[in-house]
Amino acid sequence: MKVVTGAEMKEVDRYTIEEVGISGLVLMENAGREVAQAAVELLDNLNGNLVIVLAGKGNNGGDGFVVSRLLIEQGFEVKTILLGKKEDISGDAKVNLEILDKLEAKIWEISSKEEVLELKLLVDKTDLIVDALLGTGIKGELRGLYPEVITLVNNSPTAVIAVDIPSGIEADTGRVVDTAIEADETITFALPKIGTILYPGADFVGNLKVVDIGIPQMVITKQEFKIDLITSKLVNDLLPIRVADSHKGSYGKLLLVAGSTGMTGAATLATQASLKIGAGLVTLGVPRSLNPILEIKLTEAMTYPLGESKEGILSRESVIEIKKLLNDRDVLAIGPGLTANDEIGYIVNHLLEKTDKPMVVDADGLNVIYDLNILKGRTVPTVLTPHPGELSKLINQPIEAIRVNSIEIAKDFAREYNVILVLKGARTIIATPQGEIYVNSTGNSGMATGGSGDVLTGLISGLLAQGIDGRSATIIGVYLHGLAADLAAEELTEYSLLPSDIIDYLPQALRTVMSDE
Repeated sequence: MKVVTGAEMKEVDRYTIEEVGISGLVLMENAGREVAQAAVELLDNLNGNLVIVLAGKGNNGGDGFVVSRLLIEQGFEVKTILLGKKEDISGDAKVNLEILDKLEAKIWEISSKEEVLELKLLVDKTDLIVDALLGTGIKGELRGLYPEVITLVNNSPTAVIAVDIPSGIEADTGRVVDTAIEADETITFALPKIGTILYPGADFVGNLKVVDIGIPQMVITKQEFKIDLITSKLVNDLLPIRVADSHKGSYGKLLLVAGSTGMTGAATLATQASLKIGAGLVTLGVPRSLNPILEIKLTEAMTYPLGESKEGILSRESVIEIKKLLNDRDVLAIGPGLTANDEIGYIVNHLLEKTDKPMVVDADGLNVIYDLNILKGRTVPTVLTPHPGELSKLINQPIEAIRVNSIEIAKDFAREYNVILVLKGARTIIATPQGEIYVNSTGNSGMATGGSGDVLTGLISGLLAQGIDGRSATIIGVYLHGLAADLAAEELTEYSLLPSDIIDYLPQALRTVMSDE
């Protein structure tokens, strides 16, 4: 499913109206009808009858005027609150406001703080609030009375439906500068907006429902949007078919280089995840003194003792052994639990520059990349999986700047350095060298614990080993990683979720995806 910015959605509307010839009034009527239908369903559940429609001065307010009319026609008691003056309304919104006037529907105009205070008594007594204040065009701080009205709504116990996007969320980034409507349900039109998917905006959306308002599919296809929301169906379509006449060699040979003294768990989790996702043969290379420990921890994988320093960390000489192992391996994953020092830095940078095998680089492997330009010359898939803190070090930008502009930064990085970037977070973002962006919707706060990223490294590298292209392996791995965590949290709670639980629930996640035809 495509995800759009406010500007992209505006262009879809423009093209539909000006080039195709479907009028804005038709689109507004369809949008209002969908919101009204959702409102009726919610009111039926609440056994309610009194509705407040909060309308702004733009087209979002125009949608609200349609909602008011349709709910009045169905017998609900509706109070339409206009934040501003009637003379401020223009275009299609004005047409629908005039229709309300002709039907003698009462419209309250609010233009002072005193009138906002009077509104509080009404808000607390109503059954449902429809937020049609602000649409997808806002950026930066809210002006006028909007912050006061939004705060009033949020302080009320009344249920809220947001029209297209909760007022106060930036549609392009999910940023909330001042405050935003805390909706129970958001009815968004044609396509989800980025701001309803990314945090912190996603926290305000409630249940997100995407509805058709009559925009032809051809118009959407014509735009060639680059951002996709990863869905179960997409993952199902990308999953490789396992044939009956196959053997362990059919599903690839993976070399994982991971672990150091005190961090054998990272190596274990990554290895187990790669096996659970179906890799044929997995070899774990670890510092020599840790090999006996990993042989006990891992029964399905092979282990290989590599040269080490006195501290139980890989020595730079081990790169020779790693390269020999790679001669008979399809994919290399490196980083989990390695420790970041000069020895590890030499190993990682040498392998990035001198080997021609697909690589997944994570954790300490990312922390020791000296010169990002070595990535540009690689001609095979290279997947980097940083969280915002690790990416901050790589590109020398503040973490907050990355969080605010995560999609553009991820896209620029992937293009410039010819890598598939997995920017991990509450909404993990995948960026490809071709400029494609995929946003993941699975996962929960239980994953915010050491080891979850190691599991993801294992999943992606295990899929790559099976011969899947880098883009597909990353999409599948990220989605299943989050979905397995969601399924585990349903039984274990987010408090008690462990990285090993993600591996344990991976079969359930796969069954869920494979049942989505």
